[in-house]
Amino acid sequence: VFKVYWSLLLGNIVEWYEFAVYGHLAVYLEKHFFQGSAVGVWLGFSLTFLARPLGGILLGWVGDRYGRSVAVNISIIGMLVGTCGQGCLPTLDCGIP
Repeated sequence: VFKVYWSLLLGNIVEWYEFAVYGHLAVYLEKHFFQGSAVGVWLGFSLTFLARPLGGILLGWVGDRYGRSVAVNISIIGMLVGTCGQGCLPTLDCGIP
């Protein structure tokens, strides 16, 4: 069973690790990105839970229509763009209005 489902297990572990890191860094994110708004931090966190089923619906449709390979590639590219985009975000300390 593990041999068949190891990729699902690994993906789930990485996803929940990301949620845990976001929760751990909430104080830093509040200060440097959300102008001291704890509500903004947790609304941003809640958007990830909304995006999961919507992404599943969209990529499920793409997978049915164009094949699983295309859906997986779109998913990987989307994660890559999102991760790189987060790294390029300026903080409030940069002075950008």
